[in-house]
Amino acid sequence: MKLGICTFGGDGGKSGISRYIVSLLQQFESLASDMTIDVMVYKSELDVFLPAGSKKLRPIEFPDSLKPPVRNIFWHQASLPGLCRREGYDAMFLPAANRRSALRLPCPMVGTVHDFSSIHVAGKYDPSRMFYIRQVLPFLIRRLDHVLTVSESSRRDIISYARVPAERVTVTPLAADHGVYFPGDVEAARRAVGEKYKIRAPYVLYTSRLEHPGKNHVRLIQAFDQLKTRENLPHQLVLAGSDWSGSEEVHKAASAARHSADICFPGFVAGGDLPALYRGAEAFIFPSLFEGFGLPILEAMACGTATACSNLSSMPEVAGDAAPTFDPYDVDAIASVLGKLLTDDAWRAKCRQGGIERALQFNWKRTAEATLSALRSAASKH
Repeated sequence: MKLGICTFGGDGGKSGISRYIVSLLQQFESLASDMTIDVMVYKSELDVFLPAGSKKLRPIEFPDSLKPPVRNIFWHQASLPGLCRREGYDAMFLPAANRRSALRLPCPMVGTVHDFSSIHVAGKYDPSRMFYIRQVLPFLIRRLDHVLTVSESSRRDIISYARVPAERVTVTPLAADHGVYFPGDVEAARRAVGEKYKIRAPYVLYTSRLEHPGKNHVRLIQAFDQLKTRENLPHQLVLAGSDWSGSEEVHKAASAARHSADICFPGFVAGGDLPALYRGAEAFIFPSLFEGFGLPILEAMACGTATACSNLSSMPEVAGDAAPTFDPYDVDAIASVLGKLLTDDAWRAKCRQGGIERALQFNWKRTAEATLSALRSAASKH
């Protein structure tokens, strides 16, 4: 069986979708013994997506000039079908199909639709992107032979909003890489990130691109400011992530906070430093307004960090009983849960242990096996 995989839409290693693609490709290296696999990748992102020393995965490189969204979307419609025909693929896997998909290919298409966050969070994207998401994307998703998604929450959206028959949608949840994210020496972790990113312990951590309003940084800043004033806590708030749409509102809120000196923006944190960043945190808080999955929740819990998250969309599904949840639209509710997590040592220890056990229930190998099963099934029906 010959399989094509397109990494376009994966953000070059700076998003959860990137980690999803990388983790699957790593697993495919050993699990797909019956397949020949071509990976379509930008030349500048080759080192991001292709496992070092890979013998199974053959890269097909493209120039960065293809990256602009309109040009890339057009390429999927005009050029990808010809590439599939020339290479004779038995199936094409589109792991970022909620961003990039094709109208028609000469082989079966299996795509992963991570979420429909834009229909739940007002003002998440600009009008042109919203037109694509609302008017074009549902039609393209229905063209997929099979749809994969990462949570039951997203599966419900795909069935109801994109009107895909339920039998054509399969949940393949994400996971933390347990060879990377695991409990470790907290003090050593704090020294490592403290020196490199100028972070002072103790600290509360949130890892997400700085996107407003969807990632909800502003309410978290307000809750942290309120909590610092009320409890006189020594903690910093560390908001790790690249500037994104609306990031100026996040920086404005931080500057206006009474405790602005205790709000730290280290920027994008490279994947190799993330485990230490998680381990060194006294608590990890994830106040996003909507997530298709919420992978940082699992990564933080796997590192042994007490975690709290929003009570919306997929996040309670991921956290289970291991993390307290809160209404992300309620600043007082965020402050209340965070305050208890920081001041109640016994409760924090219970959340820490529960989180470690919860994270172990998710496994990339099982996810990769389910993904390959869907691709084999689609190819066999063609």
